[in-house]
Amino acid sequence: MRFANTAGALAAAALMTGLFASPAARAQSPAPSGPTGFLFDQGAPLAPVGQTLADYGVYVKGFFTDILYGVPSGGLQNTTVLYNEAFYGLDIDLNKAVGIPGAVFHVSLDSRWGGLDQGVNNLTGFSEGFLAGSGPDNNTRLTEFSYDQHLYNDKLRFVFGRTQLASYFATSDLYCQFVSSICSNMVPLNWSANSNAPFFPIATWAGELAVYPTPDTYARVGASLSDPTQYPHAGMPWDGGWGVRGPSGVYTPIEIGYVTHAGETRYPGHYDVGFYHDSSQFADPQYNTTGGKLALVGGTPLMHDGQSGFYFQAQQTLWKPDPAGSRDIWGFVGGMFAASPYSFVQSYWEAGLVAHGPFALRPNDNAGILYTHYTFNPRQTGSVDDRFTAEGIAANVSNDSDLVEINYGFAIAPGISFKPFVDLTFHPDQNIFDIPNPRQGVNFALGTGGQLFILLNPALGLPSFFREN
Repeated sequence: MRFANTAGALAAAALMTGLFASPAARAQSPAPSGPTGFLFDQGAPLAPVGQTLADYGVYVKGFFTDILYGVPSGGLQNTTVLYNEAFYGLDIDLNKAVGIPGAVFHVSLDSRWGGLDQGVNNLTGFSEGFLAGSGPDNNTRLTEFSYDQHLYNDKLRFVFGRTQLASYFATSDLYCQFVSSICSNMVPLNWSANSNAPFFPIATWAGELAVYPTPDTYARVGASLSDPTQYPHAGMPWDGGWGVRGPSGVYTPIEIGYVTHAGETRYPGHYDVGFYHDSSQFADPQYNTTGGKLALVGGTPLMHDGQSGFYFQAQQTLWKPDPAGSRDIWGFVGGMFAASPYSFVQSYWEAGLVAHGPFALRPNDNAGILYTHYTFNPRQTGSVDDRFTAEGIAANVSNDSDLVEINYGFAIAPGISFKPFVDLTFHPDQNIFDIPNPRQGVNFALGTGGQLFILLNPALGLPSFFREN
């Protein structure tokens, strides 16, 4: 089986998507011996209760996070916001519960409150700068209600129900080390840019089929409804929340990959390539049906049929002082390239480093540095330039934007951490739905913040259900 009961194995990305154990979680788990760096150890107060539930196949999961974020310089608004997220749910091992081998039922909800209802990118002016745990609005959502089946000695796996394919494709267990933009998958993949596929925590009807020819190789394909009508809703089964009349099309991704594991090599890695297509129609951002500019003459937007693109990801362990230890440094790179000339983001690049246990005396800390580069469709940035023209301002925005984040996560106790971070955005594109009037001379945005993170399972001693992506 590709899933197993591993206490304390989940992290932010894992709990958000319910899919995989993150290196961030390994960094929060106590080291086998020696110093932990924890300020205190609360023990495992709910371990007996959790184990009793696990014996019947029921695994509780959840986390709570507070993020304080501000833009002291540059950007559109020099202010500070505090926003919150709570994730909670169950993984039910149906083999233990009712005797169905290889079957799991997943249900989870996500609640968000505080801060700004639609996210925090209207502070920086960068359309792709959604921070982890913010947006699309303050709501409690049903983020997953799915059935997961493993067959043929774990060589075939399928999942279907209410979920989001962004949890399965173009993702990495390294990404939720970062608060800015990429947790939990490559940003241009979904609603924030190049398709109508939902991002976490929004769920639609979706399914994924994965084949594992060998323990180190896989191929997966998925299909989901592209349903923008779910954006402001909670995804519950009542009031049309599970209806099929709102979708604009079907989103179909494909990915093949090669993975090496810690038990096989001292320096494991993960490499994959993928393709996506969304059959939805998309409105042209700049021109109407008669060729006029929307910002200047209005009219009905010109419509385009479908969007497609390609991507690749590579991550590799670069340093590991003890083959049996948890301390290591990973490097990763990735890129995404639109095959449709009218896609919001024409090309995207990412690169970064993630360290688990950067210091021997603090083996449960983690640190990361991230760089991302976006090249936008000229019609997207042109639409912003047209809004300047409509206001009588001779100005324009760049076709290219860059974002850098540096962070350090301090392990306070098992399952409890605090992560200060700083991000710097160059040339924010200002193509933001709730800011109709761009501002001249916004060339950068400096953001700073801190994330308090409480991971329920290791904090309370609850056994976790490890679900590998």
